[in-house]
Amino acid sequence: MSTDAASHQRVITAVLAAIDAGELATATHHLCDDVTILFGNLEPLVGAAMFAQLFAQFGSSLQAVRHEIHDIWPAATDLDVLTAAMTVHYTRTDGRSVSLPCCNVFRMNGDLIAEYRVYMDISPALAAQ
Repeated sequence: MSTDAASHQRVITAVLAAIDAGELATATHHLCDDVTILFGNLEPLVGAAMFAQLFAQFGSSLQAVRHEIHDIWPAATDLDVLTAAMTVHYTRTDGRSVSLPCCNVFRMNGDLIAEYRVYMDISPALAAQ
C-alpha cells in the first residue's frame, strides 16, 4: 500500500472515530471547506458546516453511533479514492440497538476529504420510536 493510501486510511478512521465520539468539530478538521457530502438519496450538501449540521441532526435522534470498519481500500486506478466497508451500530433514544451495513466512498485532496459518499439505508435507525 502506498504511503498516501495509508495516510488517507488514517484520516478516514479519524473522521469516523470523531463522529462516534460526537466530536463533529474534530471531524470537520479533516474535510475540505467545500467538501461534497452525498448521504443515501438525500440531496448533495456542500461544505464542512453542512456536514456538521447533517450529522448533528442524525445525532439528535440517536443516543450513540459506532462505526465498525471491516475494510478500507484504495481504488485500483485512483489512490485518492477509497472505499470503506463497515457495519454502523446505532443506539436509538428508546434504547434499542440497530446495526446496519454501510459502504462509504471518499475522494481525498491531499490529507483532506473532498467528497464523502454514504451508501446505506439509515431509516431503521431513525424509524418512529
